[in-house]
Amino acid sequence: MGHVIHLRCEQCGAPADASDPPWIRCTSCGSLVGFDFTSSAESPEYAEFMRRSMKDPQGYVKRWQDHDAAVVKAAQTFRKSPEKGLKLAAKAAEFLIDETPWAMPGGAKKDSDKREAYKLWLGFELMQHKLPGKYPDMQRRLNEAAAAIGFGANENPMPAFEKMLDVLREMNDERYRLGAPPDPEGLSREGRLRVTVSQMVAGYIRMVSPELQLELLRRIYGESAIGAVDISGQDYSVYFDWECPQCGLFSPQVPQADKLTCPGCYCARHVNFEPANAVSVICHGCGNRLDLAAGQLSDKCPYCTSQVKRFVRQGDAQRQVIAEYKQQIAKQHGFSYDEMMADSNGFGVTPENRLERLRDGLQRIAEWYHFGITPTRMAGFARASLPGEDLAKVDALLAEAQAAAERDIKGGHGSKPGLELLEMARQRLSRK
Repeated sequence: MGHVIHLRCEQCGAPADASDPPWIRCTSCGSLVGFDFTSSAESPEYAEFMRRSMKDPQGYVKRWQDHDAAVVKAAQTFRKSPEKGLKLAAKAAEFLIDETPWAMPGGAKKDSDKREAYKLWLGFELMQHKLPGKYPDMQRRLNEAAAAIGFGANENPMPAFEKMLDVLREMNDERYRLGAPPDPEGLSREGRLRVTVSQMVAGYIRMVSPELQLELLRRIYGESAIGAVDISGQDYSVYFDWECPQCGLFSPQVPQADKLTCPGCYCARHVNFEPANAVSVICHGCGNRLDLAAGQLSDKCPYCTSQVKRFVRQGDAQRQVIAEYKQQIAKQHGFSYDEMMADSNGFGVTPENRLERLRDGLQRIAEWYHFGITPTRMAGFARASLPGEDLAKVDALLAEAQAAAERDIKGGHGSKPGLELLEMARQRLSRK
């Protein structure tokens, strides 16, 4: 189920859209209303940010270290002279403005007055994290809440999201109590909180199921601001599910990948994600396999009633940068980029070794992605990879993957968290 956010400006009440992507502004008066994570990750600015970090990784780390040192110096100066300290902090904030595409709206960067206002606003915020007071503890609690959300492996992330929202509200109130510089967009306290929350939560929202995501969006923007329609793809997920055309293993794949590789048989394929073809998908609510017809974007799971969606490809900016990097490496070492990107059958699959390929693939999924998938989803990979088989055979396959993981750990390698994920997946399976 897709989500449509109907935001209205707090200044004049007019509707808003992403006219300054990824920033959402009022279509009438231009006031800032929110932040759109999807367009942020697709933007040319984000691609350029990735290029800089990949081109010179050591320089990238050094620049951030220098930035942190500048903020520390500003905080030390602030204790003696608030005016001089804030000036230094504003200068340090300019690094964020120039280096990242999310520190301030792109349109505001061209406005000298707004740019200066943002420098003071951001500089004051940065400095508070280095000064004695409530901010360092608030940041600690915010980090704890973010860690508790997990990276897609938490089956009930809403309590952690609630804690995150509560801490962000506390930080917003504390900023005003400390006498922060005027809001660079002229927003009210609540208006600024909504923008801050939309920025923070947007980065985590793909880690929950569509039903929980809808609840979270309403918590941020209000009940009347969110509409739900049967469109869109599986863009809420950190990983999407792909069925290998050779061995039939379902596995998690990164949306930004320029070529998909099966962790079972190492078959590698370029895939067309347009909804023109029939496709099988996994319900993240219960692990059931569903078949979507050609052109069908979503369906309701008949077992747990969750909305299950077809994956619609995103991540063009990342794929473009990755392709450029691979071409550079190929040229540097004298091999063919086209050959490297060609489809491959990997180890190959026969009727006799197919179950072995599935077993190895499930073990690798658990070892590689244990931090990003739930036990229910792990069980779903096994169930979907053996369509039409009873649960006893699915459990036997998972048991073999578990035994292989145990042998690897005894041999001095392997992944204990991966083993635990396989064990929990079998427990979920036994409840069916």
